[in-house]
Amino acid sequence: MKEEAEELGIALRDSFGDDVELVFVDVMTPDLEKYPDISGILSRVRLPLTAINGQPRFHGGLSMDMIADAIKEIKAGQVQN
Repeated sequence: MKEEAEELGIALRDSFGDDVELVFVDVMTPDLEKYPDISGILSRVRLPLTAINGQPRFHGGLSMDMIADAIKEIKAGQVQN
């Protein structure tokens, strides 16, 4: 899963540049403690879980299209504000 996430990160950076930072967190390590909002919902979601700007958005798979669309939506909202 980590390799898939790294490949996704490369593709997203190719599309969006430095606006995108991907962090892979192994939920079986102490790294999860840095994300208390995520650890609180793990029992209700299927991994992998994708969070954008700290907010859980998708679970159960990695979809470049869905994640890219969500980033575009966020960026469009930032331009309007």
